[in-house]
Amino acid sequence: MKKLTPGTEIDGFVVEDCIHAGGMAHIYSVRYAPTTRPAAAPSFPMVMKIPRMTAGDGAENIVSFEMELQILPALHGPHVPRFVAAGDLVRLPYLVMEHMTGHTLQHWLDHPAPLAIDTIAQLGAAMAQAAHSLHQQNCCHLDLKPGNVIIQDSGNAVLLDFGLSCHAHYPDLLAEELRKAVGSPAWIAPEQIVGVRGDVRSDIFAIGVMLYELTTGELPFGAPATEGGMRQRMWMAPTPPRALRADVPDWLQEIILRCLEPAAAQR
Repeated sequence: MKKLTPGTEIDGFVVEDCIHAGGMAHIYSVRYAPTTRPAAAPSFPMVMKIPRMTAGDGAENIVSFEMELQILPALHGPHVPRFVAAGDLVRLPYLVMEHMTGHTLQHWLDHPAPLAIDTIAQLGAAMAQAAHSLHQQNCCHLDLKPGNVIIQDSGNAVLLDFGLSCHAHYPDLLAEELRKAVGSPAWIAPEQIVGVRGDVRSDIFAIGVMLYELTTGELPFGAPATEGGMRQRMWMAPTPPRALRADVPDWLQEIILRCLEPAAAQR
């Protein structure tokens, strides 16, 4: 589907700017058209997410849309965007949700100087609280990475993009329809590489990868580009953070390395 132009109206929503063009979806800011605004319309700003569906895009784009469509409305709380509306696959697939303001975690990773240990601890605690809230709702994110974590001005962490997630109360369409590991290579947990989905400790591993990079400026296992490369690093031990940054306290190194244990039971 071509990028939408501002002013396009879809099911009573008026498209404004495209605020993100990713590999799997375009995201637009939207508002209600004056003539279709419902009486109980939400007062918060909204975005519309439309999956990419060109001939070169993989089937996982549509499957991921279906996963997010069933999971996002079931989630609640301050760590996820609120669901508003959805379109179906027959005519036009889209999701309308709350627009969450703040900076993605990448904002801190792009900082030229090493981050203060207190800042790293605050970011890690915020991510852990958000993931814990999700896990209490019987959902594993399974694609936590810097672009999917927003830190708001209050310090609260919001998790985005549930297209690869798994919910205990819904069918796991990705496991049913795809036969390969799905996830982002730099952050995917070892058990995900061999097809195990639904383990909340996979999210702990991803948080460990992000904490490692926030602390050292490097990824603990690099960024493998192939499935073979991901399998090769499954049992690798990362360089201890203190070997790369001398002021890392023992407690922070212990937390990071515990998160990065290859066996989920050890995290």
